[in-house]
Formats: sequence, C-alpha cells, structure tokens
Amino acid sequence: MKKTILSLSFAAMTAMGAFTTAKAQIKEGSITYSMTIEGLPPEQAAMMEGMEMTTTFKNGKSRSEVNSAFMNSITVTDGKGGFITLMDGMGQKSYVKGNANDDKAKSKDKEKDPKISYSDEKKSIAGYDCKKAIFETEGEGKEMMKMSVWYTDKIAPVEGGMGSRGSQFKGLKGVPLEFEMPQGPMSIKVVATKVSTDAVPDSKFEVSTEGYTEQNLDDMRGAGGQ
Repeated sequence: MKKTILSLSFAAMTAMGAFTTAKAQIKEGSITYSMTIEGLPPEQAAMMEGMEMTTTFKNGKSRSEVNSAFMNSITVTDGKGGFITLMDGMGQKSYVKGNANDDKAKSKDKEKDPKISYSDEKKSIAGYDCKKAIFETEGEGKEMMKMSVWYTDKIAPVEGGMGSRGSQFKGLKGVPLEFEMPQGPMSIKVVATKVSTDAVPDSKFEVSTEGYTEQNLDDMRGAGGQ
C-alpha cells in the first residue's frame, strides 16, 4: 500500500509537469484534485476514501500534497528537475530526493514517446473547457496501455518532475484536469475539483526533512516501499 501512495505522489508531478503548450495563461495558483482507486480489496478501499491532491505552482516550481487516512505526502520540484518527496504514515516518516534529469538519462534508451490521439470531445471540469486525448504508452512488459486525459491549455506547464512520471504526458497540448491511470490491477482516477489563481508565497516551496529518514529511491521502487 505504501507503494500506491508513493505512486500517487509522483502522479502529482505528472499532473503539472513536462507539458508543452503555446496558449498557456495561468502561471501561478493551485489545482485541487479528488482521487479514487478502483480494484482494491474492500478494507483497503475504505482506508483510501476521501483522498485528495493539491498541486500549487509558481514560476516553474510546484508543490503537490496527497492526503488520505492512510498516508500523507508532499512533493516539491524546483523547476530545474530537482525534487523531494516526504511521506508520513503507518508510524514512519521518510523522504526521497533526486533529479528528474538523472532519471531521464538512465532511461533514455528504454523510454518511447507516447502516441497521442486527440478527440473533438469536450467537457467542462472545475470551470474550464477541456478537450480529450488518448495516450498509448508501452508498459514494463511491452504491453500497450491506453489512458484517457481531459486537458486545458489555459494553465502554464511546470518544468521538472520525476523522470518516470515527468514524461507520462509528454507532448500533451495542455495540463490534465482529469485522467485515469492504470497501476497494475488497480486504476487511479484523478479529477480536478477546484482551480485557484490566488498568489502563492515563495515559502510554499520550502520543506524541512527534520524528523524524517532518507531512503534510496531505487530501493524504494524495487521493494515497493517496504
């Protein structure tokens, strides 16, 4: 379950990272998303009810917070590829940090750009007109995975994020306000419920690791966060 929460934290960076759009307008503010996970056993599903993610952004930096009854996490990116994720749950406090550019260099020969198909379908999400896109990406087992994304081009992209997640929506013409992400036998649905354009203080992108134990990111991935 800790791996699930960690994946959700990285998905937060995906929601605001590595996009290209020429019509972006909003460059400072926050997006609040509701998050639901399908495919969990009933007792685990009950623990994940009410999960919410808030992504705050300014001048290329971002802060994403995932809150649930099971675990809370904060991920901050510096706009230059650097990131740090703090996790607090199950009586443990830990953090991981790194640079997305390093991750991208390691996986340069392995990753393929996703295939994107744009649709004429439209709908309003959190007060913004969104268009639909279908992403096709190659999974670890070489199987093709499809993901539906509803996006807006009215919000500026945020550079940075983790390599494996930062490229999740590479090439998209906007910022996702709704998407459904396969995670093995599970599926994570993320939907924006509120977009704020209020000013963001620089202190929002400062975090302290006092009381947290550092963990190796590669070890955490391989061990599923155990």
